[in-house]
Amino acid sequence: MKAIVYTKYGPPEVLKLKEMEKPQPKDDEVLVRNYGSSINTVDVIARSGKAPRVIFWGLRQLIGPVLRLSFGGIRKPNQNIPIGFGFAGKIESVGKEVTDWKVGDHIYGYSEKRGACAEYLTVPASQLAKKPANLSFQEAAAVPGGSSPALLAFRDLAQPKKDQKVLVIGASGGIGTFGVQIAKKVYGAEVTGVCGPTNVDMVKEIGADFVIDYSKEDYTKNNQSYDIIFDAIGVNTLSKCKEILTDEGVYVSNNPVNSPKTIFHIMTNVFRKKKIKSGTADESADNLNILREWIKEGQIKAVIDRIYPLEQIVEAHRYVDQGHKKGNVVITIGHY
Repeated sequence: MKAIVYTKYGPPEVLKLKEMEKPQPKDDEVLVRNYGSSINTVDVIARSGKAPRVIFWGLRQLIGPVLRLSFGGIRKPNQNIPIGFGFAGKIESVGKEVTDWKVGDHIYGYSEKRGACAEYLTVPASQLAKKPANLSFQEAAAVPGGSSPALLAFRDLAQPKKDQKVLVIGASGGIGTFGVQIAKKVYGAEVTGVCGPTNVDMVKEIGADFVIDYSKEDYTKNNQSYDIIFDAIGVNTLSKCKEILTDEGVYVSNNPVNSPKTIFHIMTNVFRKKKIKSGTADESADNLNILREWIKEGQIKAVIDRIYPLEQIVEAHRYVDQGHKKGNVVITIGHY
């Protein structure tokens, strides 16, 4: 099979197309013929071996080696496992203990052990969800990864009520686009999105009631207040946004370690109620099933910026590294 591997951490050029032996499923696994993947923050971290820049410098240097170790080694990644986490495809074969799935089923999911930038991958059957019938494989591949932090932010942490005012910072990114739609179309909130000038129309189209172009307006100084602030890219702190948060408001950060002050707020939350909330996104099949129903009902959709073939993965990562993608960048793998 064709797969994208890398033998060292670094820029997009470390990614190489390689012929590999097709994996064989264990008893509790299925073999997936993969047709699509996407590039999320975790994919960039896995390739570069570095913590995101939005994490403050001192902690970033400490977190980096831990992240590299989780990808197979501090000095170099595990080169026997192709890169990539989110996937969508059909089941090619099943392990002898698998009873819930059959050959030919169309599925999507998130592979915690990576392998999604390859023509085939093996995945525990418990991690699979039925692919949304109204999405192509490439569209479905854009859902895992970006949607789960947005689901965590609103369903589990902020829990908006109808007509509450929500501000989504980074509204045009892979996480932010899902956040805008979930807050508006699932929970009925009044949503204001913050993005750059080239993405204003897109953020309006996916449901935002108001859009702030951060190049023209400082959203922390416009005399507006919000019940919920969701920082989808983790560039702000509670202290920067507290003046625009209502007295009972909640600040949700997708990056809880962007500053020492934010870490202090989270630590003190153990002892007394604070306004900031954060957590770990859950990439479970149960959550993907919830998202599938919302997609089926037309409440949310995956926003896709660009689609690259597997052979152009280096160009795809270069584009994502620029930090200006609209929604999701998808990798298409073969033809169905």
